[in-house]
Amino acid sequence: MMFNAMLWNLSTHEWWIIGIGALVCASCSLLGCFLVLKRLALMGDAISHAVLPGIVLAVIISGQLHSIWVLVGAGIVGILTPLLVHWIQETKTVHEDSALGIVFSMLFAFGIVLISQAGNVDLDPDCVLYGEIATAPFDTWILEIGGDTINLGPKAFWILLAVLIFNLTIILLLYKEWKLSIFDSHLAHSLGFRPAWLHYLLMAMIALTTIASFESVGSILVVAMFICPAATAYLLTNRFGLMLIWAMISGILCAVLGYLLTWTFGGDISIAGSMSVTAGGLFAMAFFLAPSTGILSQRWRAHQMRNQLLQDHLILGLYRSQEKGNDWISRQDLLAYPEAHSSNATAALRKLNKKGLVSQATLGYRLTEQGLTYAKQLIRSHRLWETYIHHLGTAPDHLHRPASEMEHFLSPELCQEIAQDLQFPKTNPSGKSIPK
Repeated sequence: MMFNAMLWNLSTHEWWIIGIGALVCASCSLLGCFLVLKRLALMGDAISHAVLPGIVLAVIISGQLHSIWVLVGAGIVGILTPLLVHWIQETKTVHEDSALGIVFSMLFAFGIVLISQAGNVDLDPDCVLYGEIATAPFDTWILEIGGDTINLGPKAFWILLAVLIFNLTIILLLYKEWKLSIFDSHLAHSLGFRPAWLHYLLMAMIALTTIASFESVGSILVVAMFICPAATAYLLTNRFGLMLIWAMISGILCAVLGYLLTWTFGGDISIAGSMSVTAGGLFAMAFFLAPSTGILSQRWRAHQMRNQLLQDHLILGLYRSQEKGNDWISRQDLLAYPEAHSSNATAALRKLNKKGLVSQATLGYRLTEQGLTYAKQLIRSHRLWETYIHHLGTAPDHLHRPASEMEHFLSPELCQEIAQDLQFPKTNPSGKSIPK
């Protein structure tokens, strides 16, 4: 409710700011997926800084900040950056990360020097770093048609929308080629897809996106959006197409939530900085809570697995007791089994009782009919595996431990295949019966 109320209270000017930020974040996060998968995440950082001298030189030569020469200059430097990194790396003098740091820091510093020394360049170093997204909606695109004046909104919005459409179009047209070159560049090369050309096309697209974003949001947000949303999407899925979609959704959320964070503090903090912080926050949530790869999710699954293994061992302990003719087994005798000994055994027994697998009385514990069926599946897996690895040459005194580990993971279908290979044995090497 609070979130909805904040959105409804935003003005048209503020919605334009969010729209511009969302387009920047979506474009950068889309290309960031390729960088993350190619393990070139810092290449986006390098290019977004390295294109600065190309922009400044183009403005100095053309005398205009908004011209095709700015695109050409930045594009040349954007492609030149990975070439220089590759050349320095090929000399075997420094590693790739060192070469990357040297190239982009030197080119960015050169661009800052050019700005400070060239008086006719209408660029501010602070604008390059932080951008002016709050003032971007004031620079509008006005059309005059038949004497009527039509205000189409901020120029930055339409430029960034065109860049996003261009990036999406190129990715869709070359989707399978890019996908193959990312995951198996040697196969892509053998099929004639030219992964090197695709790589430099990606660098050019990064340079184009950086140029379109510089004036509005600055390099801080551009760098964050090239890495964080893509890394977040990487944790959420293992499918390339879904990764692209999740990255764009994450980027757009960064723009919306980041601006609302600034709005909450009364506009006293950097909008681009807030969006970047939000990107880091979304990545942190995915890092801890992602269903498959999240740290807390993995620990929860490991905890659940330990509990399930303990319950299985308790079930097997009850079954072995009943095999010996004991209808009931006391808690003390049950916990005497090495596999069932645990400080969580009492809680595990309560869960088994709740599931209807174990019944409890003053005499102790025993398996229910449902529990007996499940126990027979486990003991069948255990003894079939003992028989199988003994058939492969494992000594009789080394059978129990590996069978105790495998009994939880053998499916009934696999057990049937093992039994068929062994010609349906009735007992294991110790002479104990294998349930049907």
